[in-house]
Amino acid sequence: MHQQLPPEQLDRLICLEARIHKKSKEEIIQEQFLQIESEKQTDENDRNKQNMDSNKKSDDLKCSQNSENSPQKLFTSQNLSPVQKKSIITKKHSQQKKKKKTKEGQQKDITQYLQYQKKQQKAKKCEQKLMEYSIQDSPFKNKSPLPSDPALEKQLKEKQNQIAISEIKIKELETHNSELRETISSLTEQQLRIQDVVKQFAIENEKLKKQQLQVQLQTNRVRLGEYVVQREKTALVDVWIDGQELREAKEQSKRLEVLKAEYENKKKNSKNKEEQEMRTLNVKLNFLIKEEQQLQETVDRLETEKNLHIKQLKRVYEEEHARFTKNNDYPLIGERYQVLSLLGKGGFSEVYKAYDLQELREVACKIHQLNSNWSDHAKQNYIRHAIRENRVHKELNHPHIVKLYDSVEIDKSSFCTVLELCDGPDLAYYIKKYKCFPEKEAKLLVGQIISAIKYLNNHKNKIIHYDLKPQNILFHLNELKISDFGLCKVLEDDNSKLQLTSQGVGTYWYLPPECFHMGDQPPNISSKVDIWSIGVIFFEMLFGQKPFGQGVSQEKILKEQIIVKSQSVTFPQKPIISNECKEFIRGCLAYNQVDRLDVHQASNHPYFQKKLN
Repeated sequence: MHQQLPPEQLDRLICLEARIHKKSKEEIIQEQFLQIESEKQTDENDRNKQNMDSNKKSDDLKCSQNSENSPQKLFTSQNLSPVQKKSIITKKHSQQKKKKKTKEGQQKDITQYLQYQKKQQKAKKCEQKLMEYSIQDSPFKNKSPLPSDPALEKQLKEKQNQIAISEIKIKELETHNSELRETISSLTEQQLRIQDVVKQFAIENEKLKKQQLQVQLQTNRVRLGEYVVQREKTALVDVWIDGQELREAKEQSKRLEVLKAEYENKKKNSKNKEEQEMRTLNVKLNFLIKEEQQLQETVDRLETEKNLHIKQLKRVYEEEHARFTKNNDYPLIGERYQVLSLLGKGGFSEVYKAYDLQELREVACKIHQLNSNWSDHAKQNYIRHAIRENRVHKELNHPHIVKLYDSVEIDKSSFCTVLELCDGPDLAYYIKKYKCFPEKEAKLLVGQIISAIKYLNNHKNKIIHYDLKPQNILFHLNELKISDFGLCKVLEDDNSKLQLTSQGVGTYWYLPPECFHMGDQPPNISSKVDIWSIGVIFFEMLFGQKPFGQGVSQEKILKEQIIVKSQSVTFPQKPIISNECKEFIRGCLAYNQVDRLDVHQASNHPYFQKKLN
């Protein structure tokens, strides 16, 4: 050990020696203590031996002096001078004294260090006791300290070893954690690069589709027709001009009608003609009738294609004049949703097809934008309705309802709701294309709509969609999905009816008579509003026309109270449908709410329990 040192330096010195010899601090202190004790014992033995030797020499000297009193012997014993002898003895004593002082200093250092360690241990014990006292109902609070026990000391050493192993494992885990962070960082960078590649690919793919669409539109302009701007007096108006193929089909149809009329006139005036000539006229007439039917089918097909072509032209025009993509054709929303093309445009919002760069799927982004020309009241009203639509829609999860995935704030005046993208068009598209559905197919599709309405009615807060129409019913994977909850009504506190305070909104052809009630007291509505809409949609799918207000504008329906005056529904002669189907539609279109089917009655109606052949 070294000379007397402060306890902190001595502690560091002992730690250093422990690291060098790969031993614990306690073992080093114990070895030093044993070494000092052994040195003390050795010095004491040497001192005793020297005393014994000096006593023996003095006895021998006395004996020699007594037996032999020779001057030569005295001379030999007195070779050294007294001064020299004294100096030697003094030097030897000083060395022994110095050695003893050093050992005492070392012993004092160890004692001080042990005292310092005891003080620290005592302080730790005090802290532990204070912590124990601070914990209420501690199981160790009233326990007395355990007596010294070798088994307990062994367990303590094992625990210390376990702690040391745990510290090593912690360091390994920290190292592993840092490696994982680096890996995550590199993977994040790689993911961002991949997302950038996917984004560019999606944009390029959409550009290619738009180029193909432009080629198709140009071809259809020649085949089916286009809008041309013409001047009428002082105004410029868009006038539709049929294309070459459609014009030729219509002209040929007219020629066939003229030729058919000629043959019929000849047949009428051929009373005195021969039988062979009559047969020839009949054959020609039958041939003309078949040709006319085929030509009429061609004209109908071309008219359907023309309507779809007009719809595409309208969508392209709206996309070119869209508000959201005015300054950027392909904006990125929330650093995740890459906008690609416009799907449709409503009165207050725009719906775009987009690509989710994280989930790698196509989605529909509905952009809600506040108009700067609106008043503060109109802005607050629109925000309130949009937030309510988002809150209601995000709680819905049904196979026949479009899913709401996410909501993203774009800026202070606009936000986006991310919806499930349906791969097919809406029901209105197929009604225009096919005009009439077979009863079996129409029944299957209406059953899916009723299933969704039943789910809304059984929700914790009953929901009235209030805007069911073919345009809000989309096809996805050959099934129907209901969308657009912008006008929905929520029945809270287990109420079955709600006061209608927003009269005048919605699509009038599909709303029941109670929604047109005028008076001081607002009318009460229920989920039977949606049942009426289902009846109208079912009728339109079967007969290709609306039961009330067919070909009449919304303004005229409201002005002339057409829906209010419609007391009962009348079915066309063709196509022929089952009596059970007519009964179901009558139940949906009952004028009074009391007589009308509710959601559960419609779902469990015998018509839907019976299978069609």
